[in-house]
Amino acid sequence: MKLISKIIMVLVVVVLTACGPMNKQTFEYQNPISNGIDEHGLRDCQVIRDGNWWYLTGTSYPHWSRQETDGNLNKGVVLYKSQDLSNWQFVDYIVKRPGIDKWYYNRFWAPEIQKIGGKYYALFNCRNDSLGYIGQHTGYAVSDYIEGPYTVVTEKQPLCNGNDLTFFEDDDNKVWAFWNRGREFGIGFAQIDLETGTFLTEPQSAIQPAKVDYEYNDKGELVNEPGYDGRPIPKVAKYYDWDAIGIEGAYVIKNNETYYLFYSSWTRGYEIGYATAPQINGPWTKHPDNPFYGAMSRQACEKNGFEWEGDPENPFNQVGHNEIFKGPDGRYWLSCHGIGEDGIPQLVIDPIEFDLDGNIYANGPTYTPQTVLW
Repeated sequence: MKLISKIIMVLVVVVLTACGPMNKQTFEYQNPISNGIDEHGLRDCQVIRDGNWWYLTGTSYPHWSRQETDGNLNKGVVLYKSQDLSNWQFVDYIVKRPGIDKWYYNRFWAPEIQKIGGKYYALFNCRNDSLGYIGQHTGYAVSDYIEGPYTVVTEKQPLCNGNDLTFFEDDDNKVWAFWNRGREFGIGFAQIDLETGTFLTEPQSAIQPAKVDYEYNDKGELVNEPGYDGRPIPKVAKYYDWDAIGIEGAYVIKNNETYYLFYSSWTRGYEIGYATAPQINGPWTKHPDNPFYGAMSRQACEKNGFEWEGDPENPFNQVGHNEIFKGPDGRYWLSCHGIGEDGIPQLVIDPIEFDLDGNIYANGPTYTPQTVLW
């Protein structure tokens, strides 16, 4: 009996040893990711998982008004899908550009999709100067299926002025809108009724850009400038923080009873930071170690008075405007766009980590082949 028991134990060990590696799963990727995506690129990339598919949306080409030549306007909220996060296929424009008689006629900046209460909400930011909707305004559409068809909730008028609209559903099923509305307001928030497209609370600011100092005298003139001849000169901004020029790209998650508000700034290139709060309506506190992800631009640093401290091997000079999704390994990942010397924005993804104190860190943006094992 002892011999038989030993033989069984050995067989069990052999089987477990042989099966162990087979139970491991791997995922491989390399940034930037562009296969199957428009050759002109995609800005403000958001990845979301639905069923057996990954879906991707973002600001499609043309990204800027200077690219809108020969009547070539942005077509709407674009949607791609993939089963491996690396190879994508075009699905459709799930919210299409309407006629010029609608407020959401042009731009369709920074769209994203949120699944709330069993429905899918396609958020977008548009303008129509001919109707007086100058600058960005926010709106959204709803569908029972991620691939549509979608019905625009804010058909008659936008939800509000501003940009980079995002939704967050709290544990009590209340839904909150976050968006950017200029320097003084910064990124703000309000509770929203999704059926009617109206705010249930007064919009208030969550975070603003960092303080900016100026050099000028009481007449609005620069002083001690070489060649100054006494004529009035516009005051010059002095930037000291990475997010001083402006902030945008809000995205909110909750992890271990802490709320996280992600945002981006273009002060030194394009980089990502975050703020935390004990509850959804704040108070929000920027993390002292921001930014935790992104890329610095030599040109932006020189222009705005910063020392460039980037990775010389990094092909990106801008990486930002992120969203958060659950990756293939079950961890939180971020998706965003990265821009290199060719100026084409492309999808960038990487996992993020939380330490025991709730601080976020990330090994990225990566640009070499990556293998994730779990």
